[in-house]
Amino acid sequence: MKDPHSSAFELSQTQRQLQKLSQIQITALNYLAMGNEALREEIYRAVSENPALEIVRDVAAENRKEENFSSRQTSADSDTLQRLLENQEDYGETLQAHLLHQLNAMKISDAELELCTKLIYNLDKNGFYGSMLSPETFLPHKNPAAEKDMLDRCLNIVQALDPVGTCCRTPEESLLVQAKLSEEPDPLAIFILDGHLDFLTPPEPSKICRKLIDFREAWNKKAFASKTILDTLELTEESVAAALSFILSLNPHPAQGYNSEGGINSTSPDVVLTVTREEGAVEDDYSRGLVALNADSHFQIKYASGSLPEIRISPEFKMDKENVAKAQALINSLQFRESTIVLQGCAIVHAQKNFFLKGPGHLGVLTRRQIALELGIHESTVSRTSAKNSSKYIQTEWGLFPASYFFTSGVANRDGSKKISSERIKERIKKILAEPGNENLSDQKLCELLNQKGARIARRTVAKYRAQLGLKNSYKR
Repeated sequence: MKDPHSSAFELSQTQRQLQKLSQIQITALNYLAMGNEALREEIYRAVSENPALEIVRDVAAENRKEENFSSRQTSADSDTLQRLLENQEDYGETLQAHLLHQLNAMKISDAELELCTKLIYNLDKNGFYGSMLSPETFLPHKNPAAEKDMLDRCLNIVQALDPVGTCCRTPEESLLVQAKLSEEPDPLAIFILDGHLDFLTPPEPSKICRKLIDFREAWNKKAFASKTILDTLELTEESVAAALSFILSLNPHPAQGYNSEGGINSTSPDVVLTVTREEGAVEDDYSRGLVALNADSHFQIKYASGSLPEIRISPEFKMDKENVAKAQALINSLQFRESTIVLQGCAIVHAQKNFFLKGPGHLGVLTRRQIALELGIHESTVSRTSAKNSSKYIQTEWGLFPASYFFTSGVANRDGSKKISSERIKERIKKILAEPGNENLSDQKLCELLNQKGARIARRTVAKYRAQLGLKNSYKR
């Protein structure tokens, strides 16, 4: 029997292992989650407060300066050409408002209107998308062929709006678009603008004519050379002068003169990785960004966030131990951010090789936990770089994709031995409904057919995937 006078409290001894993050580790993890703009501000703040830190190079700042001077030439004639090309007016309204006013008056489909609107809001202050999101980013990648056709139509629609030539990647592309859409296009000018702008330096008809003739002769000497437009044109100083005059009438910066104010979000995403397919067989080496593919090629993953300034410890402050230690901690945190992002990128590419080989529609099932286990890191570390609201993107040959795009759920196959990704299931649903006589299949029937093909899936899951594809139910199809 329990002693009524005994205390209800008892002492016991337990042993637990706790890991407490240091302030340096916390800072490094915070940097991992930060977008480039926030991190850029943080670096500049640290440099201003710590005399041991100095900026070695700021590529982003240099690029901004180069934008203002990139098309200047060294000769007096080239300066004249530049002044003629950059003649501009002030229109007093935003480019986006001007384009949207015209777009809303057009008779186009709702899907085209939506995509064109996204393309317009994606333009930078110069009217181009070269520094912004790739247009392919705005596609759901559910039906690549049809979506590519619609994207081309929408690009053509926006490019043809006044001012003609916006929504291009570069000023050179804009000039070519303007030339093709002009009322009386000059075929020789179009040839020069289509990859031969170097012929215009210096802008003297006699020298340009000589270059064109030399090009034509060299081209025709090649084996199996096809005919070019130059073979049908008479190349004289007069015809070249007319082409040059036509080119000078175009504007390489059609957005100039429009107000850049107006609340348009022109912040580009953090393109933190680029994935390219290179020749040669290699073994997996994540520390160098290498992922093996086959005997002929491999994937190269590179850290491509160029908007962050390069910093170092100033040689003049090496004796200031406290500030040097703070400076080294900052540099270590930035290196941790870069190496962690590259490692995760390699693991993603390794897990999703089919996508990087074949493109959208070939994603496999992948979770953040799988990546964390492979790399031996915590799942929250993976989430910091691949959350759906993250500004971190991966550039591939198929377009620009948010890091979160590569993590997909799935359903088990018939015997439960493996999972089939949701992307694959959606592709199967589209194929089934595209077959003659299957247009009005119910979700239940789709569920039965998918199960027959090896997927263990519930009817409500089929309904969810169908809705995500933008397909109406059987009663409305």
